[in-house]
Amino acid sequence: MGRRSPGSTTAGRRSRDRILRASLDLITEVGIDRVRVAEIARRAEMSSGQVMYYFTSKEHILLETLAWREHEETAQRRAELPRTAPGWPRLELFVDLYLPFSLTDPVWILWMEAWARAPHSGEVSLFLDELMRPWREDLAEIVEQGIAERVFRPSGPVDDFPIRFCAVLDGLSVLRLRQMPDLPAERLVELAMNSARAELGPRR
Repeated sequence: MGRRSPGSTTAGRRSRDRILRASLDLITEVGIDRVRVAEIARRAEMSSGQVMYYFTSKEHILLETLAWREHEETAQRRAELPRTAPGWPRLELFVDLYLPFSLTDPVWILWMEAWARAPHSGEVSLFLDELMRPWREDLAEIVEQGIAERVFRPSGPVDDFPIRFCAVLDGLSVLRLRQMPDLPAERLVELAMNSARAELGPRR
């Protein structure tokens, strides 16, 4: 998965971002297995050779596109969360930002494409776990602050809560995207918050 060129120059970063932007659109539309490098190149207004200068394979393009969007989402989330009251309101915002906003949410499509490859590659699994780390860190901070302000009153240890709760959010997301597309987004948030309240205590 190693990048052939890190795009360390300004021009390199711009070229790489054009490829990632084109890849995001195409993977969202048809899935990574049906995407051709030549089509990515055409959308990015580059040659196939230029695309493969930055990336070693289609899987590499998929993972780097996901990482690119996750870094953007982390920056946005960390700007928004502090502007919301701590405790339940901030946790609910976190949930809303985590869950898919539609059945064609590009980031969730990327995640599901990447998850499909993880069982066959420990390297991919580690890569995805690293992408999840900022989500768990932000959630842990929300919980710690809520406990410190006596808004959350868990009945037991919460060290593993970020792992458990992110797993709940993943499950609810896949449920809506793959099994119950008619499930309203608001209901998804409600189910997630009910799970959180069961662990963190009732609203004061």
